[in-house]
Amino acid sequence: MKLLLIQPSVGKIHGEKYVKSWTMEPLALSTLAGMTPDDIDIELIDERIDELPEIYEADLVGITIETYTAKRAYTIAKKIRKQGVKVVMGGIHASLMPDEVTKHCDAMLVGGAEGGIWNQVLSDFKNNKLKRKYDANSYFEKTLDHCPPNRKLYANKGYLPLGLVESGRGCPFTCEFCAITAAHKAQYKSKEIQHIISDIENISQKMLYFADDNFVSKFSRTKELCDAMIPLKKKWFSHGTINMASQPDLLKKLQKSGCSNLLIGFESLNEDTLKSMGKSWAVVKRGYSESLKILKDYGISVYGTFVFGYDEDKPDDIEKTLEFAIEEKLALAAFNHLVPYPGTPLYHRFEKEGRLIDKEWWLKDGYNFGEVSFQPKNMSPDELSERCYNARLEFYKYSNILKRIEFKANCRDPFSNPFQTISFMSANFVSQKGIKQRQSWPIGNVIDKNGKILE
Repeated sequence: MKLLLIQPSVGKIHGEKYVKSWTMEPLALSTLAGMTPDDIDIELIDERIDELPEIYEADLVGITIETYTAKRAYTIAKKIRKQGVKVVMGGIHASLMPDEVTKHCDAMLVGGAEGGIWNQVLSDFKNNKLKRKYDANSYFEKTLDHCPPNRKLYANKGYLPLGLVESGRGCPFTCEFCAITAAHKAQYKSKEIQHIISDIENISQKMLYFADDNFVSKFSRTKELCDAMIPLKKKWFSHGTINMASQPDLLKKLQKSGCSNLLIGFESLNEDTLKSMGKSWAVVKRGYSESLKILKDYGISVYGTFVFGYDEDKPDDIEKTLEFAIEEKLALAAFNHLVPYPGTPLYHRFEKEGRLIDKEWWLKDGYNFGEVSFQPKNMSPDELSERCYNARLEFYKYSNILKRIEFKANCRDPFSNPFQTISFMSANFVSQKGIKQRQSWPIGNVIDKNGKILE
């Protein structure tokens, strides 16, 4: 039996290279491959890098889908099923929109594939008893099984030089706009630490990315994991929260374990906006500036993300946030417009208020990255999109990259240990190059260089 695993792109421009910053290892698919019995042949096709075949030579195809890759995944699946090959779909979009996804596949997996459910899918397929839907939620306990990924599938793909690891999944917070919260019902499940360490010992890359949705969801567990990582002498980055600045013991352990950078979702500098988001817990008593100083004192650089488009947001809030990000010398920053992901409380609220421009924006022909799909209160959709885009361009100007050089975190120990400085500069240059390339990138379609839809 042959199993073909497909990572769809968000869309492509024929004859142009894919956005480099969007080419991390497909950890979900390699983990699925790691669960698959040895007597099944496995092939990985990553549309971000590989060309899709005309004929799909496989007995069964598995496709992972996110909201931004859903339309492309459906197009690919349609061609495969026409050739008489069964398709199984899973991923976060299947959890958010199961009624939509099931129309485009022969079987759908809602939730993760751990706990034995993936082997059940394969067994049912072999016995010609494939079900339309498999709900993984009933298979999970409080902890999450760790299945070592089959990283051999990454050979010769040319992914970003980061080894991806997952130590836990989900997030306990209830932010209104967050698809992670909606898909995992505000729950966080962790993996056994000894299994994570064993996995890391088999990763060749010196730099790791913990793909956890919130690496510091449980401070006590994070400290235990950091202690176990110290002997491995790896550099790593992941996602954190600003409230960890009040945890000196945690910060010490993060530093000793090799933490280089943490992505922190500030989302807004406006307390009223944070409250509307359901993120009032992120309002720190000491203020963002003092909290950032504490993190830098421990050698941790910060990738700050911000979201604009809530009713409290005014046009000049984007400019003020840009000034803050440069003044505070954030290593990296993202200035994003609000996205009403399907299945989230935000989406349902906008739908009720009649503010969605396209109810199924992720399936719309001609929809592009950077396009705002709802009506903001204090500016037009086009103005919101343009202001976010301009903030990105300004932040990553050469002059502003130089302004953000500092020697506690972003460019720590540049002469004795230049790793942090090289990481800072290379990440900024990659981000700078990607800004113009990403803007107006097709979502769900393959187009030619003139914008004509080919698929």
